[in-house]
Amino acid sequence: MMRGGGRLPWGAGGGNQVFGGRPGQRPMARIAALAAILVGVALLVWFGYGRVCGGGDCVEVYCPSDRNIAAPDGYEFASRIFELNPKAQATQPGFDLQVQAALLKPASDGRMLSFFRYDEAAKRWEPVAPAVPDAQGAVVTGTFKDAPAVIAVLRRNTPAGEVVAYLPHNATLNQQAIPHVTIVHPIDFAPAADGGVAGELSRTVPKSTTYEVYPVIAANASVPGQVAVVESLLADARSRTNHVQQIVAKVNEAGVNGIDIAYLDLPATQRTSFTLFIGELAEVLHAQGKKVTVTLPSPIKTQNRIDEGAYDYQAIAERVDLIKIAPYRDQATFRLVMPEVLAFLTGRVQPSKLVLTVSPYATETGGETINRLTLVDAMNIATRISIRAQAEAITVSTQVNVAGTNIDRDEGLTGIRWYPETATVAFSYKQAQGGGSRTIYLENVFSVGFKLELIPTYRLGGVAIEDASENVLLGDIWPALIPFVTSGLPTLMQPNAEDLKPKWSVSGGTIEDTGRGSARWFTPAEPGTYTVSLTLSDGAALFENSVDVVVRPRQAASTTPSPTAGN
Repeated sequence: MMRGGGRLPWGAGGGNQVFGGRPGQRPMARIAALAAILVGVALLVWFGYGRVCGGGDCVEVYCPSDRNIAAPDGYEFASRIFELNPKAQATQPGFDLQVQAALLKPASDGRMLSFFRYDEAAKRWEPVAPAVPDAQGAVVTGTFKDAPAVIAVLRRNTPAGEVVAYLPHNATLNQQAIPHVTIVHPIDFAPAADGGVAGELSRTVPKSTTYEVYPVIAANASVPGQVAVVESLLADARSRTNHVQQIVAKVNEAGVNGIDIAYLDLPATQRTSFTLFIGELAEVLHAQGKKVTVTLPSPIKTQNRIDEGAYDYQAIAERVDLIKIAPYRDQATFRLVMPEVLAFLTGRVQPSKLVLTVSPYATETGGETINRLTLVDAMNIATRISIRAQAEAITVSTQVNVAGTNIDRDEGLTGIRWYPETATVAFSYKQAQGGGSRTIYLENVFSVGFKLELIPTYRLGGVAIEDASENVLLGDIWPALIPFVTSGLPTLMQPNAEDLKPKWSVSGGTIEDTGRGSARWFTPAEPGTYTVSLTLSDGAALFENSVDVVVRPRQAASTTPSPTAGN
């Protein structure tokens, strides 16, 4: 079980966040220039229409092509197709090639744009570099390590926008996710106290023609000392710049086209420092044609306002390519709070830059804590069985009362049911130690569908999945995600109430359901060890728990000889 921090995502502790760079600030201009020197003097190739339409007169590195090559499924051409000019010298050893291409129509942002190369042998388009638009959205820039023979800028036209998959380090991407995700975020790195970046790139994420890999540098309060490390790194301009340089070096060492920063649980006093840090990092990486995305906790709704805490969403959005809003854990208030939070954010930030994160994890609430659970762990709690009889009283041909320990309505518990007000399947139970009530909300295909409807409502830029691994202990939310990704429309369904009712079975004798989370077991006529099983469903999958019970023979009635008369 991982501890969550109230309404926060992976971290623990309070806070609401937004980050970005101050408009007009360019504190990293010298660093950007130095980075450019380190990678080599870039060769600049312009694809302005006035310069490339001369047919045989083209003298640029790339010239317009008359080839008719179809775009891959899910993409459309955002530029013309270009071919390498055999008469032009494209690259030199140790130097990168920086290419600029005019778009067929202006783009408001570059989220869906990438440079692709055409593989003649495989007869397919493959992504080669991010396409970064200029201020007018008319021209995009890409940085190549070599000079492909055929290139074009393609735009992904997935109706739901970006589909972002977070992965634990070295985890395997869910097979259902592979055809649909656009960005994979392996959670690989953490900030080090000296400003460096600890960790190594996951080896389990294969290269793909359909998604980019942007690893995550993560820090939060769930790891003791991590938040203090980040605060120290952001404390002054010198330490921030050092950390930026170390991140840039790690990105180039890993050979990836982007990075995600997930520094959660920072105190509100870090708001300005965090914004400056993100601004510096984005400036340097954008100068190299790389992307910067961030993961931020959801702002919190207080009595009179929406509180962003340490994270200035508006300023951050002006610098970065994408903001992922981490999971809002408190399911009891999600449907009340998130519409207000999203209305606030989309009034300050371009909606297409915001991505809502959904989760396959269940959550447990009660008191001041919110815990994150796998679906299997949650259902293990729900299916616990109690035998309401002393062992010596469990004999042949008798009635024994059994109950679901945490769903017994005769004990004042709710049982598993659908809650329309939260749009989740949930149940409440009593803690064995310390007393008090806990409520577990099960995240599944039904509840996720109702969260996805917020994306088209507020015109957000896509959906992220907190854990898109092949972890079989998690809820299978892909039957809700895939139709949404392919159509842009959520599927809103409630589970069948009959499916949520407990099912009892025994290996001997008969059992009668009371309809209240308990049952009456009529034990068999023969002594022995028998199994009592309870099966529950979250509306989508079945979960069973069993206990073995010894059925004893009945004790013969005790007899005492009566005294003989006259003795």
